[in-house]
Amino acid sequence: MSKTPPKILLVDDVDFFLEIEQDYLRQTPATILLAGNGRAALELAQQHRPDLIFMDVNMPVMDGLTCCRLLKCDPHLREIPVVMVFAPSPEVDESTCRAAGCDEVINKPVDRNRFLDLGRRFLFAIDRREKRIPCQMTVDFTLAGVSHQGMGLDISAHGLYIGFRNEVHYDDRVRVTFFLPAVSPEKIELTARVAWVNQGFPRPNLAQPQGFGVEFKNIPATTAAIIADFVARFDSHPLEAG
Repeated sequence: MSKTPPKILLVDDVDFFLEIEQDYLRQTPATILLAGNGRAALELAQQHRPDLIFMDVNMPVMDGLTCCRLLKCDPHLREIPVVMVFAPSPEVDESTCRAAGCDEVINKPVDRNRFLDLGRRFLFAIDRREKRIPCQMTVDFTLAGVSHQGMGLDISAHGLYIGFRNEVHYDDRVRVTFFLPAVSPEKIELTARVAWVNQGFPRPNLAQPQGFGVEFKNIPATTAAIIADFVARFDSHPLEAG
């Protein structure tokens, strides 16, 4: 039986911003719902029960803060993650949005990477836009000055998923070390940040063991070439990547 695609509700009174957010999600296997104000968003949420909502603050008819408060007061809708989208001003800042009960915030103009990263925190199906290759390798990493070891399970040109049971947090900074012996004998050492956490109960993606995904930062050209070689080689022969 095929799984029903998740539903993502985008709310903004400006078509331009809705088009941008839709474009960010164009490769995501999801049903996209659109609303131009808080009242319409509330009606769509009641009718369709979306899995995730990105909602602007300043809108006519009903603003996003009011809509968010109403969603979080409804026992049938309160568990839907709401990301508030806003342009900072003297009247609206992050604390204003969080006081309305939202789960996360993002500033306008909306950055694509930040938008997708936030989406993946709540909905695993959000598109990564990069080919990911299964692998099995030991990963040593340092988190808050403490050394740990996990298992690398898939890798892309700019990130790595690490199987790990201990608690980590979104946006933590880590230093990762691993080998890709199939393409190079050189040890790879990179700084990274935690971009996705797959822990807790129920964890976002039950198909993967507990762990977290990191986004590599400031990748040297030689290291980028090694990783790209690995991804390209095993994209054609996936059974060899393990």
